[in-house]
Amino acid sequence: MSENAGLPAQAFPAGEYLRDEIEARGWTVTEFAEILGRPQQAVSEILNGHKEITPETAIEIAAATGTEAATWLRLQSTYRLWKLARTDAPVRATAVARRARLSQLVPMPELRKRGIIPTGADLDAEESAVCDLLEIANIAEQPMLEFAARRSVEDAPISPPQLAWIACVRHESRRRSSVIREVGDVAALATETVRRLRDPGALATLPGLFSDNGIRLVYVQAFNSGKIDGGAYIDDVGVPVIGLSGRIQRLDSIVFTLLHELAHLHLGHLDNGITLDTDVCAAAENETERSADRQAVRWALPEQIGLTAPISKRAVVARAEAMGVHPALIVGRLQHQRILPWTHMRDLTPNVRGLLAAW
Repeated sequence: MSENAGLPAQAFPAGEYLRDEIEARGWTVTEFAEILGRPQQAVSEILNGHKEITPETAIEIAAATGTEAATWLRLQSTYRLWKLARTDAPVRATAVARRARLSQLVPMPELRKRGIIPTGADLDAEESAVCDLLEIANIAEQPMLEFAARRSVEDAPISPPQLAWIACVRHESRRRSSVIREVGDVAALATETVRRLRDPGALATLPGLFSDNGIRLVYVQAFNSGKIDGGAYIDDVGVPVIGLSGRIQRLDSIVFTLLHELAHLHLGHLDNGITLDTDVCAAAENETERSADRQAVRWALPEQIGLTAPISKRAVVARAEAMGVHPALIVGRLQHQRILPWTHMRDLTPNVRGLLAAW
């Protein structure tokens, strides 16, 4: 909407209207000043447009003339806005609106911090960078991304941090584009992933393993307040892409999130848009998400854990060895089932953020 919307083509100082009121009553400026109990010079400055009418003065003028104080303040404001509309104020206001729109779309401070928005860029350059990231022609355009998401409130709009995260995943995936391979046996890939991650250091080998199976694996650190664990989609040329955020940096969380996104691919869920999972450890109401959870659990722990309380660390390690999985997967499952408190056996759930960052 134009900054001039609602303004008259021509506006006059409130003092001109006040002069008409005074003359209509046959008063002189001196008499009116005495009625108000104000210096004649102050009243003359108002009449000549050199001094604005304050709320206090408006009340006094209204009492003297039998009018409404709001009328005088409205006349004063209309004239002031009309004058400002003929300066560079509308240009400044437009810049404010543009900056506000950018912040409605994405978390600008974090994008600057990550170097996605060039350091010291002017407003035009910032707009261009955001449009490139979101794949839109201009900032007035709404990003056209279809989400099949498990979020805290599924019907709520995608938040700026969430939108920025998936846009960064898409950008990073395109940057890594390579030879397109046919998608391999997803179930076998999931099994191999669990087997490899008996050694957390093998996390570094997963992008290559997934690429060999026709799937692109991307890490983009979660944005503040984004609450994203992972997401997946089929890109424009038919390549499945899985993104991880490392929001929860424990090995068991990373593994389960990865298997959960693989399950979406395996079960054919990615045809409905971009999955955006914000809490893969929480109970899901959506049957699509529940089915992905069940599949991920079967891949992570193909056998029953079979441990009963009291559960010792030695028992967990021995059972993990027998099952061919890292102990973190057993600890995470027992904690999810509330058999173990979340604070127990944390030394068996290593932090792998550094390994993710190396992707």
